[in-house]
Amino acid sequence: MTIAGAAESYTVNFNPNCDYPMPSFQVARGETVTRPPDPTKAGYIFAGWYTDAELTALYDFNAPVNSDISLYGKWTPRLTIGLITNFVVIREYQVSMYTDVNEDEWYGSNRQGVVANAFKYGLMQGDGNRFNTLGNMTIAEAITIAARVHNIYIGGAGEFTQGIPWYLVYVDYAVANGIIGAADFSDFGRAATRAEMAYIFSNALPEEEYPATNTVNALPDVSSATPHYSAILMLYKAGVLGGSDDAGTFNPGANITRAEAAAIISRVILPDSRFSGRTFG
Repeated sequence: MTIAGAAESYTVNFNPNCDYPMPSFQVARGETVTRPPDPTKAGYIFAGWYTDAELTALYDFNAPVNSDISLYGKWTPRLTIGLITNFVVIREYQVSMYTDVNEDEWYGSNRQGVVANAFKYGLMQGDGNRFNTLGNMTIAEAITIAARVHNIYIGGAGEFTQGIPWYLVYVDYAVANGIIGAADFSDFGRAATRAEMAYIFSNALPEEEYPATNTVNALPDVSSATPHYSAILMLYKAGVLGGSDDAGTFNPGANITRAEAAAIISRVILPDSRFSGRTFG
C-alpha cells in the first residue's frame, strides 16, 4: 500500500494454518521481512512458510518485499514410530577400497572401524577410491547423513533421488521432518562445526533413542551460551559424544572431519557402541 506523505510500504500476512495468532507486518518497499518464530501445533512439525495456499513454493526471507504478500504455513506429521533395529548392514566393506583410509588408525577396521560402519550401513561413502577421511564434513553432507538415518529408522531404505543442487532433496526432507529448521543454514557447501554436527545428528532420531547413561556436571569448553548446547549435552549424556580427552573437551566451534562424523553417526545408530558410566565435571 502507498501512504500519502510517507515512504511506500507493504503488508506481509502470515497464515499459519493452525490456531496460532500471527500478526501482520508493515515492510518498507525493497526491505525484507524478518522471519517470525515458528508456530506450534500438537502432533506436527512446522515445515516453513510458502507463498501459495497449495504449499508448493517456499518463501525466501532474503527477498525484498515489493508488494503485499500472504504467506502460508506448512506442517508435516510428527513421526513417533521407528525402530533402531532397522539399521542393518546392506553392503560389504573391503579394507582396500579407499586409498586414504589407514586401517590401523583409530577410525580403521583394526581399531574402531567407524569408516567401515558408516559405509556398511549405507550412511556414507567416498568419491571413487577416496573416503576423504581427514577432509571437513560440509553442512550438506551432515544433513544428507541425518536424512538417511531418519529415513531408515522409520522404515525406509535411506535412498533419495538427487536433483540440482544435489543436496536439495536431503535438505527438503530434513526440513519436512524436523531435523533442521528452514532458515537454519544459508550456505550448505561450507564446513560444518562440531556444534552444528551435534545439532543435525541429534535430530536424526527421536529424543527417546538417546537415553542418558552418563552424568554431565560440566564440560571444559561447552556452556549454556554455546550454540546448540542442548543437543551437545544430550549426546554427551547418551554416550554418543565423549570429547577429545578425559575432561570431555568438545571444541564446538572447530570443523569436524569425515572420520569423526563417521564415528559419531556410528554411535547414533549402534547404541551398544556408545559410552556409558562416565561423569564429566
